[in-house]
Amino acid sequence: MHHTTALSFLKKGYQVIPLSKDTGTPIVKFRNIPITKEFIESINWLGCDYALLMRGIWCIDIDTHALDGQLANSLKHMIKIFGADLFSVLRTDRYNNGLDGYSSILRHELKDELIDNFKNTYLELTASGGMHILFRKKPGIDYSQKIGVLDGIDIKANDNNYVKIYPSDGREVLQAVSELPEYNGEFEKQVFTPPKEIVTYFGDSLIRPIKNNGSHKGKEAYERIVNGQSMYRNDDLFKAACWAFENNDDVHELRSIIGHVKGNDVFTQEEFDLTIESARRKVAY
Repeated sequence: MHHTTALSFLKKGYQVIPLSKDTGTPIVKFRNIPITKEFIESINWLGCDYALLMRGIWCIDIDTHALDGQLANSLKHMIKIFGADLFSVLRTDRYNNGLDGYSSILRHELKDELIDNFKNTYLELTASGGMHILFRKKPGIDYSQKIGVLDGIDIKANDNNYVKIYPSDGREVLQAVSELPEYNGEFEKQVFTPPKEIVTYFGDSLIRPIKNNGSHKGKEAYERIVNGQSMYRNDDLFKAACWAFENNDDVHELRSIIGHVKGNDVFTQEEFDLTIESARRKVAY
């Protein structure tokens, strides 16, 4: 019932799932399950929000969680006016250093490239003044979730990742496109290309670099989660898990974040598993 919108997404090549408006979590099992016409028609979509799965697409997710409410509302108003051109407008030192995820874009060495790509693709405004920027995946690239790839910037790219999308509550389309483009430039390569490990040889022995476990911010993130003090759950979990894997510590303690409620958003087992796996893969490289 009430599945017309979901079928419309499917006809355009996009897979969506229903979210509970109360909790913001999926109301159906979807992990590794193809979203077909039959799947969609088996669900009662009445009163649900929509989540777009990252199947064939990936997302740059810009957060504003570190902003105070007044500044976030002002920024949201500016985004509505300028759209992607906002990044060309905000040039002062004050803005460069105080707009959470937007600041990471403004300070990035590939800023101009990023802005050019933003101007050519689908943009969506979140309730908090953040932004979802979507691109089509390319063949031959190993796409995966990247939490905290920059301060205030997450990458949603695992096939089971999703973003809440219009016509859901709290989502506004800033810029629509007839066909989602691929990203053109170096940023995508930097994000999804595994770093090369530098090794040396001493005689016949292979010497690998020692991982830094001294002042790793992951230890602080680990403690915040265990003590129930984490405000940036995905970012903290990723950093904490990386630190745990690097130092042979137990990630089981981090499970305490599952079920944590922030606003109407419940941190799920699914999110936990995906973030832990992303951390495992990063440390393994």
